[in-house]
Amino acid sequence: MHQLRQGARRAHRAGLLAAILTALTASSVQADPEPGAASSDYLPSRVVAVYRVEFGLLGDIGFFKFRSDLEGDDYTLSAHAKIDTAVFDYSGKMSSTGSIHAADAKPQRHEFGWRQKAFLSKKKIKSLSIAFDRTGATGVEFVPPEDRSKKKGIVHVTDEDLRNVLDPLSGVLALSVGDMDRPCDRRLPIFDGKQRFDLVFNEARRGRGGNAVCNVRLIAISGHTKGEGADSIINGNIEVELRPVPKANILVPYRVTVPTIVGSAVLASKKVDITLPDRQLIAWRH
Repeated sequence: MHQLRQGARRAHRAGLLAAILTALTASSVQADPEPGAASSDYLPSRVVAVYRVEFGLLGDIGFFKFRSDLEGDDYTLSAHAKIDTAVFDYSGKMSSTGSIHAADAKPQRHEFGWRQKAFLSKKKIKSLSIAFDRTGATGVEFVPPEDRSKKKGIVHVTDEDLRNVLDPLSGVLALSVGDMDRPCDRRLPIFDGKQRFDLVFNEARRGRGGNAVCNVRLIAISGHTKGEGADSIINGNIEVELRPVPKANILVPYRVTVPTIVGSAVLASKKVDITLPDRQLIAWRH
């Protein structure tokens, strides 16, 4: 029984990584738009990527799918993560809308719904939505209702913490304005509805085929308690390998590795489809 509970806890930790993995699974694009050009004139009109999820000794435990659509300056993003093990099942779906122009991504709405079932525990079904205006996040709604401000020992999320933040999926699009020559030189302010954290990228090395390999540190800002959250189980630096696609002038995450105290969570690309503004399709399979 003790081993089963330990297995459930370990598998549950894989679910906690969903927001981090989402924010890291992004396209990085460098484009030089003409003045007054709409974003869809120089950025891919659609990106669809599918990853397999591996976790420590559990091996292949699920998948992660991401899609972005761009029309004019308006974007629609969606993602679906599924984890299935003998002692833990998790399914999460996200969607985000907003606008992007030049180097500025502004989310408008983020929705996240998930369900999980661990061995010897009840099924949990929850959702949240985040509203934004031009200054940042303005409100969070939980279903069922949840008041995290009353949780003992929590680091309070201030109004200043929520200024100019990105939801995890809009963090995907924020990476699209990176410098192709310095793809790992960036810092993303993320708010997932509960926790506020920064993802700090630094170049580690160059990988196979000229891929850029970035070390990523997660810095907790607020919304967490000691020992709580995905940041509390990371053991070392997250590593993101970015693959260049010269014809599209973009970098796509090829592999994401998150070391934890019970093994590494890995997202490895299976297929990527990129639709250019002129409707040409770039695709690869792995």
